[in-house]
Amino acid sequence: MSDADDLGQLAALDIFLPSPPPDAETQEAFLDEAAALALDGHPITVYLQDEDAWAFEECEPVRALLDSAGESALPVTLLGLDIVVSAMYPTTEQMSRFARAGTQARERSSAAASACVPGGAPMPREAGGFAAQLMGAAPAPARPAGGPDIGARRNLMGGDIGDGLPSTGTGTGTGTGAGAGAGTAASGAGVASTSAS
Repeated sequence: MSDADDLGQLAALDIFLPSPPPDAETQEAFLDEAAALALDGHPITVYLQDEDAWAFEECEPVRALLDSAGESALPVTLLGLDIVVSAMYPTTEQMSRFARAGTQARERSSAAASACVPGGAPMPREAGGFAAQLMGAAPAPARPAGGPDIGARRNLMGGDIGDGLPSTGTGTGTGTGAGAGAGTAASGAGVASTSAS
């Protein structure tokens, strides 16, 4: 494949810059790098905050980021609707890499599963739980009453007197049975007889 074919397969980058910039020299150096890539055929569009205020308002990802993080999030680089760099100027290498990677099909993965499994899990095909109900799906079946069977495991929720079975008293496990009271009375009698001698 030739360089011209490679350039025809690049995804567009939209870059939103602060204006006036906090560091004019850094922004000018970035604009020079972006211009060089654009002259080579990379589809790069740069928006300045003061000159292109409409773009900052109409671009939902940028507007949402600025609403939540403030102007310190600028500059922002978008690949399609995905923010790929924020709060710093992308390098020439990053801009080239993002433009090449943006043309490749990506399988969307579940963010929650990505945190647990390397590479993530595929997005569920159907919504579940409350989201499904909001979308009009049938509600989930009712859960069985009475709780789960815990088998021979110990009940640690209160009232366990050490043998894995709850006591027949109040369930507080504070020794409300007849054996606990008798032990207290016996020890009290022993103290009384010792002091009487």
